[in-house]
This record gives sequence, C-alpha cells and structure tokens, in this order.
Amino acid sequence: MRFTLFPFIRTSIIATSALAAVLPTEKLPLSKRDDACNSGSLAPIEWVGGNGGTYFCENRLQSTGEVLSGLEVWSDDGGIFGIQLTFSSGTSVTYGNQGNGRTDNLNLAAGELVESARLWGNGKGQHLGHIYIKTDKQEFDVGMPKPNDGYAANIGGGLLMGAFGYTGDKYLTSIAFLYLGAKIDHIEIGSVQFDPDPTGTSTNIAPVYIIDSTFGNPRNSTGPVPFTVAGAETVTTSTTWTQSTTGKFGMSMSVEVEAEPFGIGAKITGGFEWSVEHTTSTATTKTDTITVTNTAGPMVLQPGHGQECKIFAQRGEGNFPYTSTVSLKLVDGSEVSYQEKGELQTVQYTEAKASCVDANQPIKWEGTLQNPPKGVTTG
Repeated sequence: MRFTLFPFIRTSIIATSALAAVLPTEKLPLSKRDDACNSGSLAPIEWVGGNGGTYFCENRLQSTGEVLSGLEVWSDDGGIFGIQLTFSSGTSVTYGNQGNGRTDNLNLAAGELVESARLWGNGKGQHLGHIYIKTDKQEFDVGMPKPNDGYAANIGGGLLMGAFGYTGDKYLTSIAFLYLGAKIDHIEIGSVQFDPDPTGTSTNIAPVYIIDSTFGNPRNSTGPVPFTVAGAETVTTSTTWTQSTTGKFGMSMSVEVEAEPFGIGAKITGGFEWSVEHTTSTATTKTDTITVTNTAGPMVLQPGHGQECKIFAQRGEGNFPYTSTVSLKLVDGSEVSYQEKGELQTVQYTEAKASCVDANQPIKWEGTLQNPPKGVTTG
C-alpha cells in the first residue's frame, strides 16, 4: 500500500481533500501527524506499508540542527522488524524490534547525499517489506525479497533528515523517509549572541614585549651619544567560529558567519579590554600576518645616564561561547533555520607602543653604544 503526502499540505483545502481520497480514512490523518514531520522545506513524501501500529516521527533539523548520519535495519524474508535512526549529534533512537534475522547498517558521511531511493510493502498491504537507498558513495538494499517494483521516493535535494511511520507487533507497519526539498546553495550564520558577553572585560589580555631593556652611556664616555630604539615583530591574528554546522553538511559547503568579531581596545580608566570590531566577518576562519612596530627616539644619552625603553603590544587570546541562528539557503530560494551553539576562538594584537624613561637605578653599562644591542641605532 502506498501513500503520497506533500509538505505544507495543511494550508490547502484542495490538497487536503485530494489526500483523503488516497489515504485510508482510519490511518495517519494530518491532524495526527506531528508538526516536526510536516515542516522544514520537505520534499514530497512517499509513505509505504500497511495500516495499524504506533506512530513515530523523527525530524530534528529545525529543533536541534541535526540530520541523519546512519541507519541500522533488522529484517528477514518476511519484512523489516525495526530501524535505528542515528543523528549527526551521535544520538540514536529505535523503532520496532530487532527480530531474529539480519542486521544491516548505512553510515552516512557529512555531505553524503541520496541519489535515489525506493520502498516496498510486503506485497499484501500488511507491513513494510524492503528499503533501497543509493547515495553518491554507496548502496543500501535491505529487507525481504522484493515483491514488486515498489515505489520510488522523491529525494529532493538528497539530504536525509528523518523518518516517520508506524510500528507493529512484529514488523514495522509503514515508514516514510524525510528529505530536504532542494539542495543547499550556501549556509549563513547570524544573530550571534555571546554568553557571557566578553565586551569590556580584560581576561587573557597581556603585554608582549618586543624590547624591554635599559640602555646607558658609561660615565667614562667621551661625550653624549644620540640613539634611537626601534622594535618590530611579525605576529599572526586569527578568528575561528566553531560550531557543528561548519562540518555537518560537508567540507565543500560554503558557510558564512555574519558577526562582529572582537578586538582589543583601551579602557577609559586605563588598561585594555575586549571590544567589538566595527567590521563584519564573513569567514569561519580568518588569519592575518601583521607586523607590530614602533620607535622611541631619537634621544641623547649623557655620560653616566641611561633610559629604560619598552616597545610592546597587547595580546589577547579568548574562547567565547555563543548562540547563533543558522540559515540553510536552498537552491530553489527557500530556507530552513535553526538555533545552534558555537565558540569563537580569537587571537588579537594592538598596535605597538614605545616609551623610554630615565633609569631609576645606577647605570652599570658595560661597553659602549658603538656596538649597540639589536634595535638600537646611534648617531
């Protein structure tokens, strides 16, 4: 027995009337079908099997952002006893029973898409008989000997999201697999809310010294010595947005984050704090190589005098948890959204600062500035 359902059909009186002519009136009216299995830009649904049993529904994309990552099916030559659905979070749920027959597994890699699928009843309209799924990487062909040609599924964009149906006393009475209605064009992550918000805090911000030394002109010098202190260091800044969506749909999927990353700003009361940048990041990972540099001088050192010179930048490293809205933009113009947690990992530097002050201790300068340390020029 075959039943064909279409998503969003509740909103159409004409479509509902047409459906009633196909479905057995005592089983699976739309009022008994869980909303989760009737929403989310689904492809038209092929529901195959018999009547009776206990209803189940598993479609978690809009609630928790999960898709199916695996199936385990138990069957014998009479039909399919039960099925275990494993989701991308690693959680599993079982419907039906294991029986005393065969066990077959389908493990789906991130981004693996279904190319064709077909379902069979047992040939007598009593229960589910056979499942066939072909992906772009493998085939899954399980159940009793095929009693007829079965019913081809509309696999939409090929992303296997979940299933609904009825369990029975011995075999699964019926099942329908849920597919996303069209292929994903790209993914956008936005409405990022940090919790706790690090703005205004100074956690893990500390100075990195390029030069931190005392320079002096010995007392027995023949005269004053002009000198300049210059420091430069090449560093790497990075911003990485990490959440399960970035790997869930395959490495080739374009994912953009629309959010303002953090930089380091000066506090009005002194010191440094995390502050929101006034630019928007659109990459899940961004690294830049920059040079932090500054110069103190030129100055003149009199005999017997010295200067404590520092050239430094502030370095901040943070891991900031957040909640975001993920939007799957489909090629047909529709979209599916869900909430998801993530973490921003960032390393940032300020511009370098330079300062020199009179040395507060007696100068114990050995040698002369004719062979100055690195970063010091004379004359």
